[in-house]
Amino acid sequence: MERHLAAVLIADVVGYSRLSEIDEEGTRARFQADLNDTFEPQIAEHHGRLVKTMGDGILAEFHSVVDALRCAVDIQQEKAKQNGAAPPEKRLDFRVGVNLGDIIVEGDDIHGDGVNVADRIQALAEPGGIAISGTAYDQVRTKVAVGFASLGEQKVKNITEPIRVYRVVLDAAAVGKTTEARKNRRSWRVPAAAAAIIALLLAGAAAWWQPWRMAGERPNVRNVVAADTRPSLVVLPFDNLSSDAEQGYLADGITEDLTTELARLPGLFVVSRNAAFTYKDKATQPAQVATELGVRYILEGSIRRAGDQMRINAQLIDATTSGHMWAERFDGAWSGVFDLQDKMVGEIATALKLRLVAGQQAAKIAGGTINAAAYEAYLRGRELELREKPEDWVEAVKHYEQALELDPKFGNAAAALAWIYREAQWTELRSKELGLSIEEARNKADAYFTEAAKNPSAAYYRILAGKLNLQQRSDEAIVAAERAIALDASDPENYESLSTAMIYNGRAADGLGYLDAATRVDPLWSRSRYYLAGFAYLSLDRFKEAAVAFEKIDPEAKETSYWDFWSTYNGLKLLISTYGHLGRDADVARAKESIKPYVAKTNDRENTGLLAAAEFPFKNYADLDRVLVGLRKAGVQELPFGFDPKSPDRLDGAAIQKLLFGHEVQGRKLGTGEAYWRASADDGTTHITVGDWSDTGKSTIEGNLLCIYYPSEARFCTSIFRNPSGTFAQKNEYLLTTPWDRFEFSVVK
Repeated sequence: MERHLAAVLIADVVGYSRLSEIDEEGTRARFQADLNDTFEPQIAEHHGRLVKTMGDGILAEFHSVVDALRCAVDIQQEKAKQNGAAPPEKRLDFRVGVNLGDIIVEGDDIHGDGVNVADRIQALAEPGGIAISGTAYDQVRTKVAVGFASLGEQKVKNITEPIRVYRVVLDAAAVGKTTEARKNRRSWRVPAAAAAIIALLLAGAAAWWQPWRMAGERPNVRNVVAADTRPSLVVLPFDNLSSDAEQGYLADGITEDLTTELARLPGLFVVSRNAAFTYKDKATQPAQVATELGVRYILEGSIRRAGDQMRINAQLIDATTSGHMWAERFDGAWSGVFDLQDKMVGEIATALKLRLVAGQQAAKIAGGTINAAAYEAYLRGRELELREKPEDWVEAVKHYEQALELDPKFGNAAAALAWIYREAQWTELRSKELGLSIEEARNKADAYFTEAAKNPSAAYYRILAGKLNLQQRSDEAIVAAERAIALDASDPENYESLSTAMIYNGRAADGLGYLDAATRVDPLWSRSRYYLAGFAYLSLDRFKEAAVAFEKIDPEAKETSYWDFWSTYNGLKLLISTYGHLGRDADVARAKESIKPYVAKTNDRENTGLLAAAEFPFKNYADLDRVLVGLRKAGVQELPFGFDPKSPDRLDGAAIQKLLFGHEVQGRKLGTGEAYWRASADDGTTHITVGDWSDTGKSTIEGNLLCIYYPSEARFCTSIFRNPSGTFAQKNEYLLTTPWDRFEFSVVK
């Protein structure tokens, strides 16, 4: 049985029983026609899945609640047109409900609270209208061109707690506005204080999204907090009171795991581990932490371990009063650490009046372990890995491997090893530090990734999303990133992973929204977040805002991770393109100077459009073309080795496909003379051999480029020219250039 977060859409026919009494067969036929001609096409177009029909009801699942609402809007608008042209007795009106919540998946069916809530709120929609839950509203209110009417908290059948409900207003004059519903008003009133908070939120919404903010600078979170009605909490780093200072990794690990497990409680917002650890070893007042992170509750504590015995002290503070809501001491053996964690999470949930997910246990969720020794080895490895020093990574690997040996099903440990070796695969310095060649690092990364897939964790799904993006499978990458969020909603990297997939998928506006979510759990902006913000703005043709975001990445600043390097390098490529679109020639010249050291470090021959094309695997060529056009405007050479992109001998995309797909070629690599052989099927599946190296990948045509993904070499793009002086006998009738090498070949089969 699988659980995950999903957007659920339920539609129900208004007055179906009455209509069936009048004309049972005709009513059923009209329902089936609406299902086939309206619902199914719209659900598919908006990336959803029709789960089933239930009499006169329709159930669909979406990975994005924005997609679910857009689908509902399009369906109701299409139905309004159809009904306007039909006599009253031939019309079918639907009520639609949309909810974002936890669902249970069994085979092709779904059920659970997420479905139940959607069913209850659809009954609150007007005929031909849409109602959404508060959880859905929080995500879509600024992302869909509609208005909303608040119905306040509604008590509905078989749902214990009241739920916030909003009706969707399709009037163009209401777009972007949220008002109190005028119909069916309850006896409740919005308190003046709440109204003031809402007004503050609306006035300050623009102030929250500030991609120009300096790295390390904390944004004012009050505006976003006003919109989030959930209880909010941060787990501050627990103090290590053990006599052995080296055991600080236990306190850090328990802090991180409590953050992850508390974030799984329905209705609780938890700030990330990254944000919390900025307060480590600092004397701060609860009110200061609450203000800076936008939370109400603070969990703090300590751990003392002597031999196999352990004591954890914890206290929950309400920062608005600095009063203690709950405090407890937990004593036990280290072997019982999981039971202690579960007990702590349960008592905190009770103190905050939250509902625990049935069967939730820290050790049994998302790639965990029930082996205390394996858990300790993992925590030690985690502490070493986060130091971001290559020499510490060597030791981290040893501890992760020890954890996996102690528990071969420990998915988190396997994912951690896959992550480390994946970074070593792309960074020669780190592979050497681990005593491996690039190929050996790649093989280990693949092996541990396969192990991690058997017991998937949030980290596994994040790696999977990255792999899928490289293969231009951003639809699937979105699903993987959403699963990572469902498993750990407190990690900003999961939201950034989803933002990346959305941008590659052609949904840059949604990508920006998930950067908002990342900023809520971790207000401190990293290079990668500035990079993604600029990337999204560039993809939306908002070039001035893109430039502001990219300019916050300082090429001269110290790089502390692999991701810092690539965010800066690719950020400079996109900044040059952005400046090209803006016609800022002087800035182009400065950026070109800044990128030169990165070109040298990566052994890239030169910065060209062809090189950039390889780095950005968009789903839609128009998004890649936007980047390439900007580079051309900035005076960046499109092709290396002096190839003329306007040469009459250059093959366009159609000619490349006709030449290579379904054919076999032979030739040689210029400069080394190594034999070159390639065979491509009609669907683009490609087998290649160059010298002693061979691989199987996928070829696609993108504009006038041939782009290929090989698992061992990632993605690169090429351009092909006729060689006027070449002959079949010499196997040099055509020339192919990558960003780094040139090949000559002829078609042999």
